[in-house]
Amino acid sequence: DRTDQTRRTHQKKTYFCAMPFKRYVEIGRVALVKCGPLEGQLVVIVDVINMSKMLVDQPSKNFKRQVVHLRDTRVTDYKVEIGRMPDKSTLAGAAEDADYANLFASSAWGQKLAKRKAKAAMTDFQRYQKMASKGGKKK
Repeated sequence: DRTDQTRRTHQKKTYFCAMPFKRYVEIGRVALVKCGPLEGQLVVIVDVINMSKMLVDQPSKNFKRQVVHLRDTRVTDYKVEIGRMPDKSTLAGAAEDADYANLFASSAWGQKLAKRKAKAAMTDFQRYQKMASKGGKKK
């Protein structure tokens, strides 16, 4: 039967695949601030205010919670298991358990930022020494 053949060849196929996006903006997610007064610091999202702003905190005692715009941050893969608006002691305990700072520092992203920071701190003489140790310019 010809209609059976066409139906079989034109059937929709269902494909199952994993979700490609895993870095959701959520409470407890660790983010890297890319500009502003907190540039280069890792912060924990403690509350989401609206679609573009969030309240962030750090486990350190001298850090005050601040509102940060989402466009000024980069969300990382790391998450701290906390509830909404935890106090400092709860956040510090959860951050210690998650150990996100050391995990980030050992990741490729963290190592790249550390190399960039070390290179920016080099003096002219140190840059010259590095260039000279490589044998100068190749011709």
